[in-house]
Amino acid sequence: MSARDTDWLDQVRHGNFAAIPQQLDWGQASQLAGLLHCWDVSSALGLGELAFWAEERADEAANAGDWHGSAIELWLSLCFEHRRFRHYGITPGEGDAILVNQLCRQLRDQLDRISVAERRTIVEQIALSAAKLS
Repeated sequence: MSARDTDWLDQVRHGNFAAIPQQLDWGQASQLAGLLHCWDVSSALGLGELAFWAEERADEAANAGDWHGSAIELWLSLCFEHRRFRHYGITPGEGDAILVNQLCRQLRDQLDRISVAERRTIVEQIALSAAKLS
């Protein structure tokens, strides 16, 4: 990971989501996804079992062509998608690549418009995740 990557990720950890690259792509998004322990966050937010919830979101996105949810829900979808592809040892194929890149763009756009309360929730969850993941 380059110093440039570390810089924007450090800013994101402190709630400066404008530091996320404007053209966030799947590769960069893996670093962003890794800031949250998505199973714990899903539970803390009352979304239930992450795998079931995330699979429903992915199916909806595949049918609609875009993703729905709040910024933190999109972030959880991103976390799950990265873990899913890594678990199977594959990269997204053409159709999946379009969908996951759409997720990256939508998450970046949502983070530009979030409320103070949602920003606080995300930053708190990043801090809790850092403690768990370290």
